[in-house]
Amino acid sequence: MQKDAEPASNAKRQKSPPKPRETEFLDLRSSDPESIGTDQKRQLDTLMKLLRKKKKIVVIAGAGISVGAGIPDFRSSNGLFNTLRTAKNSGKDLFDASVYKDDDLTASFHDMVRTLHGMAAEAEPTEFHQLLATLATEGRLLRLYSQNVDCIDTRLEPLRTSVPLQSKGPWPTTIQVHGGLEKMNCSKCGWVGPMEPQLFVGAEPPDCRECLEMESVRDIAGKRSLGVGKLRPRIVLYNEFHPDAEAIGAVTEADIRARPDALIVVGTSLKVPGVKRIVQEMCKSVRGFRGGVSVWVNNHDPPSAKDYNFDLVVRGDCEKVATLASLPRWDSESDSSEESFVELDPAEERIHSQVEVQIIQQQLPSPSLSPDPNADGLHPEPVPGSKKRAATAMTALTKEKPVKRPRGRPAKAITAKKEPKKPVVKKAATIKASFKSVKQTPSTASTSTMSKGKAVTAKNAINPAPISVGIVDTPTTSSVSPPPSSIPSPMRGVITVNSLLN
Repeated sequence: MQKDAEPASNAKRQKSPPKPRETEFLDLRSSDPESIGTDQKRQLDTLMKLLRKKKKIVVIAGAGISVGAGIPDFRSSNGLFNTLRTAKNSGKDLFDASVYKDDDLTASFHDMVRTLHGMAAEAEPTEFHQLLATLATEGRLLRLYSQNVDCIDTRLEPLRTSVPLQSKGPWPTTIQVHGGLEKMNCSKCGWVGPMEPQLFVGAEPPDCRECLEMESVRDIAGKRSLGVGKLRPRIVLYNEFHPDAEAIGAVTEADIRARPDALIVVGTSLKVPGVKRIVQEMCKSVRGFRGGVSVWVNNHDPPSAKDYNFDLVVRGDCEKVATLASLPRWDSESDSSEESFVELDPAEERIHSQVEVQIIQQQLPSPSLSPDPNADGLHPEPVPGSKKRAATAMTALTKEKPVKRPRGRPAKAITAKKEPKKPVVKKAATIKASFKSVKQTPSTASTSTMSKGKAVTAKNAINPAPISVGIVDTPTTSSVSPPPSSIPSPMRGVITVNSLLN
């Protein structure tokens, strides 16, 4: 007999596909913030909620965030590509790796580096820089990927970075995608040091002092010359290998696994392939997270690409965004270490000076020398006869030569020469029972032979461990290797040192 068909009401329901997320727009190009229409109130609330509530924010910033500080961008009408253009070359040629193949281009590149370094040194952080520092201070800025070489952002303490970047975490808050003008490096030995712009004059790059010193040492030692490298600003040009490429890839993968809940792409045109890839992957991760929001902030619309599906496109200056957010500005004086000192009253100071501080280091109790582990308090009462047994055991240890045991094999019991076999004492299941199994009594120590046998038995039970300060009076070191006991020995780990990329 066939079963009746199940009712249609009990049929498995098909899950409807998620609704497509539409991009919303917010126009902040008006000079009056109050002129924002009521129809954009929801979009403005979305932006403010992101800046004030989100916990894992990733910011990918371009040269647009430094325009307010007086640093020109690259691609605008007043950008570096247009202002550095000459009759022979375009301004973009000065940021290509081929700049070192032509003396005229090299001289122009060095002039540009000196000028840009001087402008960046005199510039002050903008309101948007302060906004990023505030987010980092509050612990809500997961990462800042900066394409800027002016290093205005990394001067703020919460946005500090490390050069060169480590291939393994923990990583700094700011990742310099294109390097920075605050450092220079040698093209041969990889030395990295503070930038000295006065060295970069003319078409000839300066020699590396580290290479010169190494050459003098090799010359004195009679070894062949390895050559002297040339110094260059530690910025990444077009069509050249990034020295921190592996580390940037590692930190990007780690941030994607961390599932950020907000992404802000600000002040960039997304023309560099590496940055485009980071934005694509971050957009997928954020939009796949429930409640995640991706935002584009720029005077221009984002490039048309299916992977750049931003939830909110903000047309306007990033400085206005920072003004509308009105977050409390990060202040370096608020983290001053002077606030951590508390002045004590003279009477209280005398009370604190009389308090004795005891340092207690945990140790594995030895069955024959340590007190009863079940005893309460930091200063347990000594077990009667423990000092005498310890002295007897140490005397026997100094007279006998330790026997080396092969690694990985069970240790054999050590017995004195030409002594009758003693009854084997089985290992106790607990430390307390083990302590009782080796306890001496006057009847068993009547002869010297029995005393010597007991000393050997005590030696087999000794398990050297770190000594607690001021608790028990036991020897701190011993030249013999520790014999086996019922207590497992601690494992020794291997410390891995993070390598730095040159």
